[in-house]
Amino acid sequence: MQSDRPRASGVLGFLVVLLSVPPVGVAVAVEQDAEQAFREARAYTVRIRTQITTPFIGDERGTFEGAGFLVDTERRWIVTNAHVVGQSPSLVQIAFAGQAFQPAHKVYVDPFTDVAVLVVDRIPAGRTAAQLGCGDAARIGEPVGAFGHPLGMHFTGTRGIVSGKTDRFGPNLLQVDATVDHGNSGGPVIALDDRRVVGIATARAADDKADRVNFATPMKDVCRILALLRDGVSPSPARLEFSLLRDEDGRHTLRVARSFDRKRWPLESGDRIVAVNTQGDSLGSLSDLVTALRGRTGRIVLVVEHQGRRRTVEVAPLPREPVTARRGVSVDGALIAPIYLEDDASLRDPARLVVQSVESGSAAEMLEVEEQDILQSIDGRSFADLDALEEYLRQRPKGRAMKVVLRRWSGGEDRIFDYHVRDLPGEDIQLVGPETDLVTAKHH
Repeated sequence: MQSDRPRASGVLGFLVVLLSVPPVGVAVAVEQDAEQAFREARAYTVRIRTQITTPFIGDERGTFEGAGFLVDTERRWIVTNAHVVGQSPSLVQIAFAGQAFQPAHKVYVDPFTDVAVLVVDRIPAGRTAAQLGCGDAARIGEPVGAFGHPLGMHFTGTRGIVSGKTDRFGPNLLQVDATVDHGNSGGPVIALDDRRVVGIATARAADDKADRVNFATPMKDVCRILALLRDGVSPSPARLEFSLLRDEDGRHTLRVARSFDRKRWPLESGDRIVAVNTQGDSLGSLSDLVTALRGRTGRIVLVVEHQGRRRTVEVAPLPREPVTARRGVSVDGALIAPIYLEDDASLRDPARLVVQSVESGSAAEMLEVEEQDILQSIDGRSFADLDALEEYLRQRPKGRAMKVVLRRWSGGEDRIFDYHVRDLPGEDIQLVGPETDLVTAKHH
């Protein structure tokens, strides 16, 4: 059969064939590296299964599976993806290879980087923590392995290379061609040459198994989170109450578009954020800025550049609310909870309490309450925060329908919002969150 590929002849053809086949010793070494890396990974990787019954925005109701890996035997800490365990109250269980499932609890869930830290009651004998590559360890073209439970194949690995790095989606990500499937998420991505974990298998960009891109969260950001937690310091990212310009690829530049709190962030439009502190390394991405601000409190110095001239600016960022402390109240199947928007100062009437989800088959669903509806009032009363809403619902007479006014994005040409009124029965009120542990306070 005639090939369409041009053929080289003579000595040149021999060299092309020779160079296209890796030396036997190199191929054997690569195989041995992968075998050893996956053998070690089996000892520190875990299965994770999660149940979410009342989801906040960004999560779904249901059961989910993924992977994670042991990072601290003394503290019994396991790292995984935030999306594997959810940013909502959830039931989480983990299992080491050859062991039964046991309960796990969330130590920390990050609202910026897709990272969660869990704690378990016991570590099986003989298990050691993964060795982490905390620097900019991953190199383009470096051979890596992703270990986890792809498509239900428990404790198995796939091989590939680091094919790129990107911050297009917000946080820094490694692009890898080692397959990330359902069950891999949260598992280790391992540099095969030294067997250090350089990333967390995070996502894939397409469903076609033959043509897709896979991503991993680099360990540099994860290690910063772990170091702060060990020191007893909250690693919650700062609330960036300003907007950055995006380029034509959708990436955040570090050039300021607008500040929404000039007291905390006295930045000018067009300022380019160069560094945190005068001795700090130059920043290359939004993720670099978020990581550099983690754990810092009080007044912080930023180096900015405007029209070619550099100056310093003192800022005083507030940390984001802890994900593990999120709470809300479910009213007839509509979960109402606070929402924290970094640019809400741009609205004259900011969104404070928002419908986070609507339970299937509930009275709220029947009355067409929708996710992301903004609570305007109940029985003619408005509420500044969740505490005020909960207090009213406790004191409100039982057995009486409540008149709920909701503000919803219009989508029309002549207004931003439409206002909808619903008469909810008010018979099923449930507090949701870590302090209430889903305690039911139904009205009868």
